[in-house]
Amino acid sequence: MGSKARILVIDDNRSLVRLYERLLQKAGYEVITAFDGLEGLWKALKEKPDLIILDIVMPKMDGYEVCRRLKGNPDTADIPVLILTRKGSLAGPDSVKTKRLDHDRVQDRLSGFEAGAMDFLSKPVTDRELLNRVRGLLWLR
Repeated sequence: MGSKARILVIDDNRSLVRLYERLLQKAGYEVITAFDGLEGLWKALKEKPDLIILDIVMPKMDGYEVCRRLKGNPDTADIPVLILTRKGSLAGPDSVKTKRLDHDRVQDRLSGFEAGAMDFLSKPVTDRELLNRVRGLLWLR
């Protein structure tokens, strides 16, 4: 890519959005932000980013539906989507809970890929891992 890649971060946690925004800007990316699913869908249609980082659990429209709508629209279908979510990331010491959590994580990933996401990460994520995934998805584009 000749110019600075543009990344849309859609997440209702404003603190995390600001954290990702600073990290991505420091790595040389232009960052657009949205704080709920509807706003994110609108900004994706308007701004046509090179990559979208998307949470699942958000007000107004969840990340799965945002992803399905993006992939169903010819104007945004080619934009890679990285789902980055905390959904299902809390576990207790109980092995039954852990097994259920593992099952839920697999189901969340499958749902994300079925909606059209190209990659899926569970929060918390290290800066290095996030940047490596971003670089990989942008390289594939």
